Formats: sequence, C-alpha cells, structure tokens
Amino acid sequence: MQRIIIHWSAGGHAVSALDRQHYHYIVDNDGDVHAGIHPPEANRGPLASGRYAAHTLNCNTGSIGVAFAAMAGAVERPFSAGRYPITPAQVDAMAALCAELCRQYDIPVSRKTVLTHAEVQPTLGITQRGKWDVTWLPGMSGPGAPVTVGDMLRARVLAELTPVPRVPVAPDDETTLEDLAADVAALKARVAALEAPKEA
Repeated sequence: MQRIIIHWSAGGHAVSALDRQHYHYIVDNDGDVHAGIHPPEANRGPLASGRYAAHTLNCNTGSIGVAFAAMAGAVERPFSAGRYPITPAQVDAMAALCAELCRQYDIPVSRKTVLTHAEVQPTLGITQRGKWDVTWLPGMSGPGAPVTVGDMLRARVLAELTPVPRVPVAPDDETTLEDLAADVAALKARVAALEAPKEA
C-alpha cells in the first residue's frame, strides 16, 4: 500500500454499514476503531467493482481509506461542525491507527503518503469535487487550509511513531550525567521533528 487518506464520514458518531463499505477503518466518537468490510489489500489493484473500499475519487488504488465517524450536517461557510463534530478521542485514536498502518505497510509519513481527503487535489493533483474533509479539528474556530490541517495530523502520527525516551523522575545511584544528557537530547530531537514543516 502506498498511502493513507483520512476522511470524515459526513455521518453520525456511530459507524454505519455505508461507512464500512467505503472505508477500511472508521473511528467512532469514543475513539474505538471499527474495520470496514474490505481489508486494505483489496485496494492494491486491479480494482474490481464492489470488492474494494471506494473512498477517494480516482485515487483508490494503493490507498488505505480511514475515517472519523463524524460531521453530519457540517457546513463550511459560515462554519458549523453540526451535531456530530470530530472529538478529541477520535483524533487520538486516528493518530494511533495511522501510525500502526504506517508500521504495518511500511508507509513513510509525508504530505503525499499520509494526507486528508482535502489534500488530495492540491497535493496529488487529482480533482475531488470540492471535498473539504478534513479541514477542521477540535479546538479550531473554523476550517483551515488543507495542508496546514494535514500537517497537524501528520505531527500527531509522527508523535505516535517516535518512542518517548525514558526520563527518570529523580536520578538514582545508577543514573549518570551522560544518561540524563542523552535523554534531554532525545527529547529535543523529538520536539524538533514534531515542529519541523514536512516537505511534500
């Protein structure tokens, strides 16, 4: 598999049969992950009608489709997230899910390989009929630029993929100054990786 494309279902917080048909994995409002009816491998190609997850126009081959079960009734302008906004628990679970899929399928995290549906057109050049998912996340006052919001999600995925170094609460007899310096350096590298803009 070549990439992961992140969507919102434009439905309620419960996972529907239609969601299961179109996405490989769906995250409900509590952060629980539900498998769709097609495994990611069904999208390897060649694609057979009804036998793969059709989640992104002209970009299904090699693409794993994952979705937040959310955003029914959302309006882009003037913005309203509707009655089923994406929840913080969903964002946490989505980051962990994407990280696990990146590990499983050896997908690097970049703007062309882990992206939102809204980024497909500006980043990959594949027309998507005005899709704006995912351009809003909890805590935002309104939709943001697709790549900017995608970068936020990619930073969360990278954080899941980066092991947190062990930092002792208090030095013990076996802790050396070199150990503490190495822990601090590892933390600084992790922060720098999360803050650095990702190139396409």
